[in-house]
Amino acid sequence: MIVKNPEINQNTVLAKNIILDICTVDETGRVIDIEMQMAGSSNSESARFQFYGARLLVEQLDAGEKYNMLRPVYQIIFINDDDDCLIRDYAYRDSNGRMENGNLNYRYFIKMKHIEKILKEKEVKELNDLERLCYLFIKNEYTGIIKEKEEDIIGMVIKMYDKFRNNEPMWSIANQLALARIRTESFKDEYHSKGLEEGIEIGIKQGKRDIYIEMIKERYHQECREWIEGLSEKQLKLISKYIFEEDEFEVFKERIDNSN
Repeated sequence: MIVKNPEINQNTVLAKNIILDICTVDETGRVIDIEMQMAGSSNSESARFQFYGARLLVEQLDAGEKYNMLRPVYQIIFINDDDDCLIRDYAYRDSNGRMENGNLNYRYFIKMKHIEKILKEKEVKELNDLERLCYLFIKNEYTGIIKEKEEDIIGMVIKMYDKFRNNEPMWSIANQLALARIRTESFKDEYHSKGLEEGIEIGIKQGKRDIYIEMIKERYHQECREWIEGLSEKQLKLISKYIFEEDEFEVFKERIDNSN
């Protein structure tokens, strides 16, 4: 099995609600894309996953190559949500539920929080491979689930996850981003209940600024709300780029200030 994207992209942590993204090709040529989506599900996210699946198909062929060279794409998406089952699977089917001949797109949504219900029925050592992954993502530890010889895709995930967690700035910022997103959602709920569309816009924009404030506080241990409030949209977007490039706050701040 070949991992197509073995390195962690720091900007991915900031640009998307994802902290895991692994794309592999197995020995039969099947493309397997694994993501962890921490923000839950939404209509826009559903559209994005379908787009990614289609793109993974398109990328397989160069101009002039035959369509029978296409290999199936399997998307495994871990959602920070619960359901009455661990897995929801989707594929192209007709009105009678029969799968399309030669179907090339398969999408599996793994409802990670369902692992809590499973743990009430079995011990950690009895978990299967998929349940082990959910345990890892929900509990943030793997000592109880790792096997002596881990050579499958579970081992790849654990290796990448451990590398990410050991990168202290990225791990801390990811946690702060999760908290800030929760506050952003609370803005939406609060203003929506009052029926104020303008208030919703204000809340969302303020929520974004709160995310940057938390990032800088975690990275540089600096209180900077007043400074952030005065930045333009262009300058705000550069924060996610420069924050990993500069170790000193004053140098980081100067680059942002001079970018307008």
